[in-house]
Amino acid sequence: MQPTRATTGITAVAAFAAVLGGATACGGDEDPTARATDTSVPSSSESESPEAPSSMVDFGEEPAVESRYKQLALDAVDDGLITMVPTVLPDGWTVAGGGYHADDPQWWRMELTSPAGPVVLDQLAGETDDVLGEHEGSLEPADDVDLSKWGIGTWSQWDNGDLTLLTREVKGSVVVVQGPDVDSTSDLAKSLLPAEDSRSSED
Repeated sequence: MQPTRATTGITAVAAFAAVLGGATACGGDEDPTARATDTSVPSSSESESPEAPSSMVDFGEEPAVESRYKQLALDAVDDGLITMVPTVLPDGWTVAGGGYHADDPQWWRMELTSPAGPVVLDQLAGETDDVLGEHEGSLEPADDVDLSKWGIGTWSQWDNGDLTLLTREVKGSVVVVQGPDVDSTSDLAKSLLPAEDSRSSED
């Protein structure tokens, strides 16, 4: 298994037009996701990705992350994985990009950095027990995090020493957000919406 690398009044359609179409994000002069559509940006194989804490849960050999991730997210949707992507990132956040692994395990991944440290979004087909699998023994269940106010329901919380995980099942898959604390993981989770919602903004 490979070490895990690190890497958040508007309608859903408008939000996804912002993150996937290169519009300027709120609270900053530059869209942190603009690299997703900038053809001058090299792929992750040519650029450095921030290092994750060694304690981050390793789900295996993760997908290669590319800065231009829009089409990868939509490819996953076409394959039946309802990929979740951030709308607008909070101040001080940056996104390295996303990657998609179509084979078993079907896997969507995004890598980001927050002021508190690296935050990673993993989404894999299956149920929570299947995805966490062998790691559940090292994860301590914590209080659920209610994000219903942001329209994304209640998330399960897990603690692994200096690592916090939030998990939620979404249409046959499990979304896992892991980072240094509950605030940073919650901040990313609050901004997530299905990538498929961006399609109507392009019609």
